[in-house]
Amino acid sequence: MKRTTISIFIILLSVCSIVNANELGKRYLKLGNTYRESGDYEKAEEYLKQGKALVGKDGYWTATASEFLGYLYRDMVASGNYGDNTDYFAALSKDNFEKALAGFQKMVKQKDGSPVPLTEIMKNIGEVKNEIADENSAPTGRAGNSPAPQYGNAKVVNIDNSKIKEIPYDLPANMENFSAVNNRIKEFPSSLNQFSKLKYLNLKKNKITSLDNGLSGLKGLRTLNCSDNKIKTIPQTIGDLKQLEILDLSNNKLKEIPTSITSLKNLKVLDISGNKIQFSNISTLIKNMPNTNIIFDRYELVEEESVEE
Repeated sequence: MKRTTISIFIILLSVCSIVNANELGKRYLKLGNTYRESGDYEKAEEYLKQGKALVGKDGYWTATASEFLGYLYRDMVASGNYGDNTDYFAALSKDNFEKALAGFQKMVKQKDGSPVPLTEIMKNIGEVKNEIADENSAPTGRAGNSPAPQYGNAKVVNIDNSKIKEIPYDLPANMENFSAVNNRIKEFPSSLNQFSKLKYLNLKKNKITSLDNGLSGLKGLRTLNCSDNKIKTIPQTIGDLKQLEILDLSNNKLKEIPTSITSLKNLKVLDISGNKIQFSNISTLIKNMPNTNIIFDRYELVEEESVEE
């Protein structure tokens, strides 16, 4: 009788583990797709791949994962920021769309739904990489190029890996997307305040210690990535960025998050993992931001083991 009870318990435990992994996988897929829509392709790929692995044998969500990955690589090609890797990502996009289509055809019998638009996308995927030939033709300022090239009227400016300490002076006034990942910037560029149309800002992997200098003018910002810096404080003015949807402050030196951040009603993702924030502060954020996916370090309550058996 005891063996039967133990066996049932083990089976139930295994089922619960599978269900929990599946739910976590779905969450990662949705989170990854949100990152894709915001233009943070690195984070998007990370979460989409993890999500796909977690949903495992769930046919529908595996197909959905392939679909999201297809969109991701398609968008990466269309961004024009991947140079010689364009053909590679176009091939990945096509491959994932094919997997998604095959998966949906097994799961969905009706003629409407995902299979139809996917078929059309597959027909046109080859045209995507040709469309970017005339776009983003201005120099991108990557490593080895001048850190202050002429950008013209480009809406997307990428100066990743350029070893710069300050941002260029001649950035276009209508710039909407600016990325300066893996450089030597020590202060948040206050000059960015003048770019009222800026929607996406990525300053990951720099040496920034504070955001106090230049947030006030970025009212239209939707994505702000300042992860992997040395930031110790966040100003109360963070609450003025009402359009913000994704805020990544992971892997910094933060000990506290200002309460003004709870006024960001459009915020979908807040990543504060890799800091030293007290759980009481995180708990307050969770209670006051029910519509925000807050990513934080796992806190475990460690109880003393009883001496008695």
